[in-house]
Amino acid sequence: MKNKLIKALWAFTMMAIVIAGCSDDDTEVMQAPQSAIDKALLLISGTVTETETEIEDGIAAWKVDITTAQGSEVEVYCRQDNGALLRIDGESAPFDYNITPGMGLIDFSQAKAIADGEVAESLVFWRLRTEDSFNDIWVYTMEYTQSKVSLNATDGSVLDIEN
Repeated sequence: MKNKLIKALWAFTMMAIVIAGCSDDDTEVMQAPQSAIDKALLLISGTVTETETEIEDGIAAWKVDITTAQGSEVEVYCRQDNGALLRIDGESAPFDYNITPGMGLIDFSQAKAIADGEVAESLVFWRLRTEDSFNDIWVYTMEYTQSKVSLNATDGSVLDIEN
């Protein structure tokens, strides 16, 4: 009986090791510290639905997922080493909220109004981050049903429109 129990425990342990090794997620999921959660909630009010650690352009980041009262999903990425904002993604509609990122950047609602004036389509996703393709400046990228509008996040000027 004891021998069967040892064999069963050994088989269970080996199976757990194999399953863990087959995971397609290379990042360890960790709970973000309260400071990262607080920073994200200062940008967009709502309910935190998930936090995890990610590597963003080679930088360790906390990702905080927030769902607004209207059901919009927003992801906020902050550096783990100093808490600085790395990126914000507006994942789902409605996009009727405002985010004031600070750092001399225009508000999301201003950026959306400028981009909406360039195309007559529905917004499906947006992102704020520094972009290599625009000399590492902060850029709002607004993705519509058929177009993409990139704006300088400092002054709101249109950088590019893709149809």
